[in-house]
Amino acid sequence: MDWMLLATEASGEDPSFTDLNFATAAWVWVAFIVTFLILKKVAWPALASTMEARELRIAEGLKKAEEAEARARELVEKQEKILDEARKEGQKFLAESRASAENIKNDMVGAAQAEITAQRERAKKEIGLERAKAIEELKRATVELTLEASARLLKREIRDEDHRRLAREVVDEVAGGRWMAEEVASP
Repeated sequence: MDWMLLATEASGEDPSFTDLNFATAAWVWVAFIVTFLILKKVAWPALASTMEARELRIAEGLKKAEEAEARARELVEKQEKILDEARKEGQKFLAESRASAENIKNDMVGAAQAEITAQRERAKKEIGLERAKAIEELKRATVELTLEASARLLKREIRDEDHRRLAREVVDEVAGGRWMAEEVASP
């Protein structure tokens, strides 16, 4: 800067921004070339290696990001497959459970119906046996009453075996409905 002031003072004019001075231009060019050579020798190689290292890091980062994205896509696809399989397995399990529950229900209903049928059959047999006992008791009582009534009417006794046989035949005819059929056919 001192050189510039000396140069402007020697010319005796007021300096202006647009004035071009050869001495100033020469010094600017010398300073530029020296700075350029120093930067070329010292700073640019370091700057270039730093830029190349940065470029490699960025390239590696991009490559790793692409690989990570590809792995993420693969994981998402695997997860979707696993979820689909889990859904299918869940639906299959649910369907099997429903079918099993339906089978158990049907088995229970069938067993209950079989038990009801068996109880009904037992009740019918018991009723039949009780009815047969009641009919037999009624026949016996009827025979006894008939014997008693006929003995009183006849004022004598018929042999017990004959009397019982005759009474039994009458009771059997009445029980079988033959007596009613004969009476209806007679008139």
